[in-house]
Amino acid sequence: MQNQPIAKNPVLLQLPTGLYLGLVCYNPLYENLKFVLEKRDFFEMEWPALMVSQEKGFFPMLLGLPYITIQRCQILWYTTHIPSDILKQYQAFIPFLSEKSAVPPPSPSPKSSPPKIIPFPTKEKGKKDDS
Repeated sequence: MQNQPIAKNPVLLQLPTGLYLGLVCYNPLYENLKFVLEKRDFFEMEWPALMVSQEKGFFPMLLGLPYITIQRCQILWYTTHIPSDILKQYQAFIPFLSEKSAVPPPSPSPKSSPPKIIPFPTKEKGKKDDS
């Protein structure tokens, strides 16, 4: 198996089935995170966790799967700005992050990276009539 460079960035995704957190994988030589998330092809997200709402806020619970495959059109919205306490909880569950991390550390200042929210593309129903 060839060793290809793989970048892994944490992303919070809203799907019709719930709120998920995982590492989106892509080849940084040919793609960037925004491109991967916005194109309609399938992409892999490693170590996905379902975000569970509790008294003290959200808590990531791993799904027990090494990765899931998602298609862009399934995403209602996503954000690359994840609160540091949620990200720390998530990283505590992921075995390979303790040794050497492929995930860049979260930016210390939210001012430098504002939340990135992409709304789900809606289809225009008014253009359906041809008569």
